[in-house]
Amino acid sequence: MQKALCISDITDRVDPVSPQCHNSTLYEAFRDESDLMVVAVVDDAGRVLGLIERHAFNLTMAAEYGRALYGNKPVTTLMDRTPLLVDVLTPLRDFTRTTLSERPSELMRGFIATHDGRYAGVGTSLSVLKAISADLHQSLGRQQEMTNDLIRLGGESQRHQTFLNMVIQNIPAMVLVKNASDQKIVLLNSVGEDMLGVSHDEVVGHASGDFMTAERAALYNTYDQMALQSEDAIMLKEEHVTDAHGRQRIIQLKKTVLRTPSGEADCILTLGTDLTEQKQAEARIAHLAHYDPLTGLANRALFTREMDAALSRVQRHDRKVALLCLDLDRFKAINDSYGHMTGDQLLTEVAERLRGCIRKSDIIARMGGDEFAIIQDIEAPEDAQHLAGRIIDAMKLPIMINETVLEVGVSVGIALAPTDGMDANNLLSRADLAMYRVKAEGRNGWCFYLPEMDAQLQGRIEMEHDLKLALAGGQFQLYYQPLLNLDTGHVVSFEALLRWHHPVRGLVSPAEFIPLAEECGLIGQLGEWVLNEATRTAASWPQNWRVAVNISPLQFRHKSLVNLVRKALKASGLSATRLELEITESVILEDETHNLAILNAIRALGVRIAMDDFGTGYSSLSYLRTFPFDKIKIDQSFVRDLPHDKNALSIVRAITDMAQSLGVLITAEGVETQAQMDALKALNCGEAQGYLIGRPAPEITAYLMPVVRYGT
Repeated sequence: MQKALCISDITDRVDPVSPQCHNSTLYEAFRDESDLMVVAVVDDAGRVLGLIERHAFNLTMAAEYGRALYGNKPVTTLMDRTPLLVDVLTPLRDFTRTTLSERPSELMRGFIATHDGRYAGVGTSLSVLKAISADLHQSLGRQQEMTNDLIRLGGESQRHQTFLNMVIQNIPAMVLVKNASDQKIVLLNSVGEDMLGVSHDEVVGHASGDFMTAERAALYNTYDQMALQSEDAIMLKEEHVTDAHGRQRIIQLKKTVLRTPSGEADCILTLGTDLTEQKQAEARIAHLAHYDPLTGLANRALFTREMDAALSRVQRHDRKVALLCLDLDRFKAINDSYGHMTGDQLLTEVAERLRGCIRKSDIIARMGGDEFAIIQDIEAPEDAQHLAGRIIDAMKLPIMINETVLEVGVSVGIALAPTDGMDANNLLSRADLAMYRVKAEGRNGWCFYLPEMDAQLQGRIEMEHDLKLALAGGQFQLYYQPLLNLDTGHVVSFEALLRWHHPVRGLVSPAEFIPLAEECGLIGQLGEWVLNEATRTAASWPQNWRVAVNISPLQFRHKSLVNLVRKALKASGLSATRLELEITESVILEDETHNLAILNAIRALGVRIAMDDFGTGYSSLSYLRTFPFDKIKIDQSFVRDLPHDKNALSIVRAITDMAQSLGVLITAEGVETQAQMDALKALNCGEAQGYLIGRPAPEITAYLMPVVRYGT
């Protein structure tokens, strides 16, 4: 018996790339190797880090904007970090059945085969489909051979005849045998009865015309004559039949003439294989190739085809087309707070609302995550403007999911053809630029692409280049802002704040260059420099003030963060109890188990951990139970309206009361007036930070003089 196919039989041994490989290098590999569909990203130990799928990757890199933004970045910026992994020993049928029912969209992106947890190769949905088809044909051949052998055994004895009948009745295919002389049926097994909707007793001894329509009987008789005239088995076209249960089935017929030793035709053997499930699987795979399985909207592949068709209409018929790029506002916070299942339900509802905004002729696609695109034939730009307005209005209505009221907005960028270009990738990039302009200006709106946005993009690229030179060029400096103990009136610690002195631009805001450093992969080096510089400086202070350092969520992706903290303390000689690391709740939201392990390891060194911007996220309270923070910092948005706003007073009072019960120190940020400080004292807040106490400065000499109590 032939061995069942395993994943190893369909795996391509494609060389993986390292996480340090640049996107431009991989783009050239995809361009030069047309058969290369999927590439794995693997570290030096053979562990799989992610997957790059040709089509999605090229959609980003094909446009010059994509290459400019991502070309020199590592492949980890564009890889799928949660690829479909499967062991090479997994049976192909088990893998196909499970994946099509539970993770169909991931199968369409390809998968990575592993052995003992290490990379072994890659596979695609096409290789799966080919293997299934080949396996089916091999099975059909084996069924025919088995049936031929069993029929020849029929004349040996009654015992063999009984055994033969039992086996034939249990063959998972229709077995129909006719006399070659008169084409009357002599045998029909139970599968054939179900497939044709007739019983064995009704058809044995009869010709096809006795129980079939004249048209179908004539067709089958023609098939019989073709088989009698052929020396080999003949494979016939697929047939659509209605079975005994009224279900539509698709069958594949194969006819073979069994001959006597002298070569005369004895009987005609017809094997019928039910292809219905295979065809349904093929149809499902074909659908998944062009439609998003979650929302039912077009996917990137179908979007690309429809976009090319739309641009062709523009060129041939002097038409106009608008491309709208949509990105949901606040979706990530909802997805992280309520879980992916709620996030998926939200996306499904959003898709339904979008369908209600467009015409039948418009094409709407889900491009990935919470990003959508719409292709709209227009007469004038106002048509696209009106559509964008309808979409924004539709998203303003709250969405109820599992008895929870959720609110999301949408930012829409619009590019026009032929006005803004005739290249699909460039139009998509320009619509994206317009959409990001909306994001930058407050979200929940729409914007047309403008040529000056290209200059802004170029400026961003130049700043990224300058940022890479700044660290080596010594352009960064730490400023220190004091924190005041409200009980004693004494300064007890300083927060280290990063500043960039650009040789041309002057002082660049951290709000501008920190996100850029995170995007281009420099935040690790920059964060390490800040940690080393802050601990070195604090160790030289004449008093045992603590120093607080902000840590980016991206720094937690590497297990080396604990070692970096340990090395910085050792090199500077600073006591661990004088170091405080400030994080935001997104650190825990992104990878709770991994990041909590790192936080616990750092805290075990004696380092204090503070939650920054408390109260601005969805789940701040829940994370006070997850990790024993030493301090929480109330965001300045709550302090700004003190002491006159009753709501602000109530919120701060609730936070301080809760913190006291948990034994957590409270620091209020953004304190700028004496009235605010007095209110915080009355609310039993422990520490305060803000311009009233001191502005950030590169030196702390002002605090080395004889101490004067603040607020007295």
